[in-house]
Amino acid sequence: MVRDKLHYRGLATLRAAVMLLTVYAVSAEGVAEQVSLTVDADWLKQNLADKNVVVVDTRDREMYLAGHVSGAVNIPVELTFSPREPKDRVANITHIQKLFGDAGIDNHSQVVLYDHGEYINAGRVFWVLEVYGHKYVKLLNGGFKGWVNKQYPISSEQTVVKPRQFIATIQPQHLATRLHTLLAIDDDSKFILDARPEDEYTGKFSQSARAGHIPSAINIPWDRNLHDVDGVPTIKSIEELKQVYKDIDPAKKTITYCNKGKQSSFSYFILRQLGHDVSHYDGSWFEWGNDAKLPIEK
Repeated sequence: MVRDKLHYRGLATLRAAVMLLTVYAVSAEGVAEQVSLTVDADWLKQNLADKNVVVVDTRDREMYLAGHVSGAVNIPVELTFSPREPKDRVANITHIQKLFGDAGIDNHSQVVLYDHGEYINAGRVFWVLEVYGHKYVKLLNGGFKGWVNKQYPISSEQTVVKPRQFIATIQPQHLATRLHTLLAIDDDSKFILDARPEDEYTGKFSQSARAGHIPSAINIPWDRNLHDVDGVPTIKSIEELKQVYKDIDPAKKTITYCNKGKQSSFSYFILRQLGHDVSHYDGSWFEWGNDAKLPIEK
């Protein structure tokens, strides 16, 4: 690969200085245990009446009102992004506490997220909840499309809920910044995962000013996490996903990124389910590819 000659003066000094200020939070055990972070439509149907279960439709309001899982509340993924510049980043703690609290979620709620079946909206909201310290959150495998295929109950009425108090506590180990990612380039104890399509990784196409990828990043497109089951995009089994990510050492920290943080949030979710130590670079390629001071590869 040809490294873009965009090395800026003082890069080594900057890295050294940031190294002194930046520490990744890593569990004492090193690698987390694998845990089930999904539920299927059958489980959800059986638990819809549980007042502690809050089902969240992460699609836009128009799609939600056209039909949603009966009893689901609507938190469009766009509402989790900052209303202020830069608007492609996660919203602040005050915004998030109100957003989820108004949806009837407190710190003990079992949250189940879904979108239409692409998982990138639901995956992004999953990451946001983890960054802000919520411990009980899962994705609906099969999404809304799988629910409809089962002919399970849907509604076109907005679900009215009583607001609850959601107290957020920031978990920095799940959030990577530009500086975290810059330091990871030459760190053998870190992996950088580019979740974009291959054409964007190789530089044939870019949604930012520059084309290519972050140096040392490996490419595993987000849609490799899925396969078709009876016409429904479904998350692959744990064993299948282990093969997809066989080149990533679960004992090492992984940073995921894409363009604006939705596709790579789903990849973050998958690595969490596999027990990896993982964080998500919120700025992603939209920040990196538009900053001429940062190195890239093609």
